[in-house]
Amino acid sequence: MATQDTVDETRNRIIDAARRCFYRHGITATGVDTLAEEAGVSKRTLYNHFGSKDGLITAYLQRRETRWRRRLAARLEDVSDDPIERVLAYVDGYADPPDDQEFRGCAMINAAAELVDDQHPALGVIRGSLDNIERGIETILDEAGVTDAATVAAQVLLVLEGALNVAGIRRSEEPFACAESLIVELVGRHLPER
Repeated sequence: MATQDTVDETRNRIIDAARRCFYRHGITATGVDTLAEEAGVSKRTLYNHFGSKDGLITAYLQRRETRWRRRLAARLEDVSDDPIERVLAYVDGYADPPDDQEFRGCAMINAAAELVDDQHPALGVIRGSLDNIERGIETILDEAGVTDAATVAAQVLLVLEGALNVAGIRRSEEPFACAESLIVELVGRHLPER
């Protein structure tokens, strides 16, 4: 009988295989046979752990979201209470890809482009990620006394996501430098006089 450690190891190995395959080849182009082979498990084992490919897609994106939140929290701990520095921690997080693979854009955006079912549970993970980022920025701005923190946070999110898309297309980090200067100007304009 399998121990919980063995079950967790197998589950993690399958998610790691999905991370590599989905990011490298895309979700649609990656079949369950390929995923099982990459993970070194049978298709039956994959289905036993995730129920379906859709379940694995959701678990893969949930893992990415968990890793992103941990990385962001560490960045926020390393910066001062200055609201601009705190918002720029998000830019740093976006500019630092979490994988050892060649950067091909944001895994969440790539997945969203491939998921055609508006009710797919993985879209909930992706939307939740954006909502968390926007709320986190809004909280920073609200605590700094920005009058319309929600609107400014939405604008910052658009700049971040735009930079991420352009960086993915160009395979370059340059858009993040541009985003940083835009965000400094945008947030600075809305901060109350000190």
